[in-house]
Amino acid sequence: MIKRIAQAWGFAAILLLPGYVDLTSTLGDERMRVPWPLTRLVLAQLVDLAIVGLIFLGLLAILRGLKAWARIRWFAAAFLPIYLLVCNLRIFPFRVPYAGVAVVAAAWIALLALLIFRAPRIASKLYGLGGAVLTGAVVFAFVMTAQLVSAAFWRPGIQEFASAIPAQPAAKPRLVWIIFDELAYKPVFEARDNSLDLPNFDRLHLQSTIYTNMTPIGYHTNLVVPSLLLGRIVTSSTFSAKNQLVVRTADDPHRELFDSAASLFGMAMQRGISTSIVGWYLAYCPTFVGTATECYWSNDDTEDGAPPSANASFADDVWFPLRIAAEQLVAPRVAVADVAHWESLSHVATVKDMSQHALAALANSQADIIYLHMPVPHPPAFWDRHSHDYGVGGSYLDSLDYSDRFLGQILDILEAQPRWPKTTLIIQGDHSWRTRIWRTTPGWSAEDERISHGGEWDPRPLLLIHAAGQTNAAIVASPTSLMFVHDFVAAQIQAAAR
Repeated sequence: MIKRIAQAWGFAAILLLPGYVDLTSTLGDERMRVPWPLTRLVLAQLVDLAIVGLIFLGLLAILRGLKAWARIRWFAAAFLPIYLLVCNLRIFPFRVPYAGVAVVAAAWIALLALLIFRAPRIASKLYGLGGAVLTGAVVFAFVMTAQLVSAAFWRPGIQEFASAIPAQPAAKPRLVWIIFDELAYKPVFEARDNSLDLPNFDRLHLQSTIYTNMTPIGYHTNLVVPSLLLGRIVTSSTFSAKNQLVVRTADDPHRELFDSAASLFGMAMQRGISTSIVGWYLAYCPTFVGTATECYWSNDDTEDGAPPSANASFADDVWFPLRIAAEQLVAPRVAVADVAHWESLSHVATVKDMSQHALAALANSQADIIYLHMPVPHPPAFWDRHSHDYGVGGSYLDSLDYSDRFLGQILDILEAQPRWPKTTLIIQGDHSWRTRIWRTTPGWSAEDERISHGGEWDPRPLLLIHAAGQTNAAIVASPTSLMFVHDFVAAQIQAAAR
């Protein structure tokens, strides 16, 4: 009986892996980049494991009591590996088309049939091996369970803080630095789709310097942004369960705590320059507490294939992974669509929250440096450019439309302020549109496929810099490393401190 219980728990752990994989790091991971406890989401995942395990245990008990069990077990041996494969396609680092799954399934069933009819002894040994593997999965399941329980006791760092900043004179220089996550140069300016109008990017272009040949410094936000802030290429970063950003840099193979005092915000603090941060995804406030003057960060996005705990009930957190597992059994394409829908809904919540706080900071903060890291046009889809409203099922073009509208709001606020003539504005992407990643995800649309020409990737992030008082357009076409932004901001800080 213990062996069968172990098999049931191991099966449940493998089946539901996409639903909780991001909760099970011992060091911390994407899911710990949220400002609220994970307890409820962990409990929902444990309930799911228990439900699936009991169903599997009960179903096998019934089937073993049937006279046809000797035959049924071979159908189970043929079906279960393929089902587990389908359920875990979302966590593969590469795209696996359903045609490929069909080929694997056909090959596996053919091999099994050949052994059953031609080499029954080998088939029996193979069946026994499969049972042993399933039993052995309990080790994996227990490790995962222990890590889930550990995540339930994790508590996030501070979400926001602010110190009073007195009103500043209109003549005092100001820097507004905005990262539009996943903002690529090519679809905005070089090869804009005919269906897309971006009047505010064009408006800013007329009074800014555009860099048309930016060289990226990384492929992932958690590497690029710390690199820009630190001035050193970060090759590895982890936000630990102790709410500390741990990095490894290209010039030092050893892991070290991210030194906020050595960052651009630390440089500003040492020179008496106030800073205001509104950031997404990275745990900005726990990292820069004591360094920045004002800070707010959040992340409503789901990283684990389940509804975000802040925007769903406990029942939804329990039901959704079970529903997806069932849909993958009878209608895999429906499961893909439902996952995309949930992920888009969570990103809508993120965009709304971050946009509101970013605009409030621009309108009300007296800080000398305002830094915004925005979750747009980063997928999944969250906007419908035709209805001009939030919605799911869109494309990167829809997200660019929102980004342009948001930029228009930014410019309207800044240009109406007395400090605008002394304001330097940086608009950049941290990396370009990573078509190679998103083409493998459920939210990839037919329009994404068309405008990317089948997933072709252009590595250049967008960079626009409006210098204080600039009224003409300028172009820098020479290859320029994105690390240039760090040096530019550092120079602005040093000049403001003189």
